[in-house]
Amino acid sequence: MTYRIKAYKRRVQYHETDRMGIMHNSNYYRWFEEARIDYMDQTKYSLKVIEEMGIFLPVAESSAEFLSPAEFAEDFYVVSEMVHFTGYKMTINFKIINANSRSVCTTGRIKYGVISKDGKPILLQRQFPEVYEDWQAVLNLPSVIDEFTDPIRI
Repeated sequence: MTYRIKAYKRRVQYHETDRMGIMHNSNYYRWFEEARIDYMDQTKYSLKVIEEMGIFLPVAESSAEFLSPAEFAEDFYVVSEMVHFTGYKMTINFKIINANSRSVCTTGRIKYGVISKDGKPILLQRQFPEVYEDWQAVLNLPSVIDEFTDPIRI
């Protein structure tokens, strides 16, 4: 299957900011999570579907680099790209890009394990080969911003 994944668009809400109108650093991780869910929703196996199948993706490691502030009422895109996938772990890179200036505000990386409901590791290619093959189709495929004519690589 060939995919064209759209980037996740988000506006900074007032409740996400501090008194200076700057988004609090904890919210970037929420945006990463929202973008990951949106990214996966655009594949055959959304997060909801895989959890119903008994597949869970706990965070094993996360990092972010804050390059410039996101301010109240500004619009941003979160570009996501699965850059590593072995069937028992995956890594997704994120880039938060200002929709107006096109400047990169924040970059991030989250590594996930692949486990069953009881916390045991799952090797997708053995236990759920259809999920493994579907996710192989999006490996190294960044989400795209339709309003931009040239791609922004993570």
